[in-house]
Amino acid sequence: MYHLIKKDILMQKRALKLSVLLILFFSFTLSSLGAAGLTIGILAITYQLVLGASALEDKNNSDIILISLPIKKTTIVLSKYVSIYIYAAYATLGFYLINLIVNILKLPFAIPFDLTVLISAMITVTIFCSISFPLIFKYGYLKSKMANLIIFFVFVFGGTGLVSYLSKNNKLMLSQDIITFFSDKSDTVVSMIFVVLLILIMICSYFISLNFYEKREF
Repeated sequence: MYHLIKKDILMQKRALKLSVLLILFFSFTLSSLGAAGLTIGILAITYQLVLGASALEDKNNSDIILISLPIKKTTIVLSKYVSIYIYAAYATLGFYLINLIVNILKLPFAIPFDLTVLISAMITVTIFCSISFPLIFKYGYLKSKMANLIIFFVFVFGGTGLVSYLSKNNKLMLSQDIITFFSDKSDTVVSMIFVVLLILIMICSYFISLNFYEKREF
């Protein structure tokens, strides 16, 4: 699995250089969005690298080579899911360093950087990739490209719109019920609930992707 993830990273040397510029760009252009800006930024960088690896594999017909090697399909699929959090961690580190420099220089641009925002970003990345990967493993990157692009923009604009709507209508019964439920729980319990939910989502997505990949004809 390590070598598969390493392969994806080495294939994307140009994309990694571009991602540094994107992190700089997003750090300043999304700062006005507050916490949502960091979530969108991490999602965008993860989207670029996760789907970029799939695009290169499709272009080079890497899947045909991989399945001819003594590598289990379970390992191939699992490596893709593990890589999600490697790319997300890379994006998080990049935004953190920019945020640190901005605070030291006391510049008027800074994206809020705290644990709550990071949890929100990880939830968004997990749900997005859990929807995107089954499509990629079933149809390949090129055939699912448009669908994944639509999903990405739904997450970006739909998510920010939802946050804005709920903040303006904080008397909504659903949001109040959720707030009341979590306010009675400790931070540890809340974190555990989210971790369990994310794990369940990823497990379901993984097995769906594996099922599609095993049945896919190359």
